[in-house]
This record gives sequence, structure tokens and C-alpha cells, in this order.
Amino acid sequence: MTITHVVTEQTTWKKIAEAIRSGNAKESFNVGDIITVDLKDGVTMRIAVAGINTYVENEVVFAFKDILPEEHYMNEHYTNEGGYEASDMAAYLDTDIFALLPDDLQEVIKERRGHKLWLFSRREVFGEDGRYICPDEDVHLPYYKETENRVKLRNGKSDWWWLASPSAANTTIFANVSNTGYSGNYYADYSYGVAPGFCI
Repeated sequence: MTITHVVTEQTTWKKIAEAIRSGNAKESFNVGDIITVDLKDGVTMRIAVAGINTYVENEVVFAFKDILPEEHYMNEHYTNEGGYEASDMAAYLDTDIFALLPDDLQEVIKERRGHKLWLFSRREVFGEDGRYICPDEDVHLPYYKETENRVKLRNGKSDWWWLASPSAANTTIFANVSNTGYSGNYYADYSYGVAPGFCI
């Protein structure tokens, strides 16, 4: 059984960033803590703490616990050529979705591999699997080691969501996560749920 702590106190993203960068992340947060965010289009999303000091010291990895209301394809065309970096999805998150974040959150997000919002790799969500291409430095994030945390809601119902990892054996497929939290994959031009991550 897992008990999830929900962050209920009033704060700002600036204060959250200050706590993280001062070395107090582990005192301030636990993996699985939830913060609610009101996007500029009026949609409220839940954000989870996915990892603390996972890649660098004094940094927290956050994950959208909810799937964004609108589905989106990885690529308009039937290909995974160039991987996530060259995908339509990467451009969509960098522009359309980043613009929906509150201004104070936009100001404190750090870039990771040139992006402020990005999709998680298959390794970050499920661990090792040679069938998919993942950045060498990626690790299985603590938050996603629990199956229930891989189940995400879109408009109140569990749904499938995309991962950043292209298939190593097929030039048209990216990894994804099923509505029950298990590993899947599908063609890049199909629209699925979007649940990005970011670092502070």
C-alpha cells in the first residue's frame, strides 16, 4: 500500500525553486507529492514529484500526473526518424504547451537536452528494455516504479500516453503506456495522450 502526500500549503513556483536550489529538496518534498497547477486555458493539472536529485544535485524532476486534455501525434507522418528530438511532439511541447504554463513556472524551469518540457523515455518509466532507444544517462525514475503512478487520467478517465523512445527495430513506432500502466507502442502518426515532464 502506498500513501501519497499531497502538498496543500499555499506557495509559489519561485519559492519551490529556491528550496530546491538551496539544497532543501529532500526536506521539502517526497517522491509522489502532488502540486496542482492552473494552466492559462483554465485547465487544472496535477504535477507529481518524480525524482529528487536524480540527474544532478539540487534538482527535482516533475511529471504531469494527468494527461493533457487534447491528444497529439508524435509525428504527423508515419515515421520515428530522428527520434524524439526531431519529432513534431517535441516542437508542440516547446511551443503550444509551454505557453500554457503559468508565468512563474515558466521562469524557473530548467532546460534538459534543449527542452523545458519533454516526454519521458521508456527507461525512465519502465527501466531497461533494449527494444527501445533511450538516452544513456536516463534512469528508472522512483515515481514510475509504482504501477499505479503509470496510470494517468485524461478528462477524468484512464488513457494511453506517449513516451519519447522510438523502437530500435521499427522505423514507424514509438513507445507508450497503456491505460492500465503497462508498456506498449504504436505508430508515430497516431494521437495518444500527452503527459510531459520538466526539471527545476
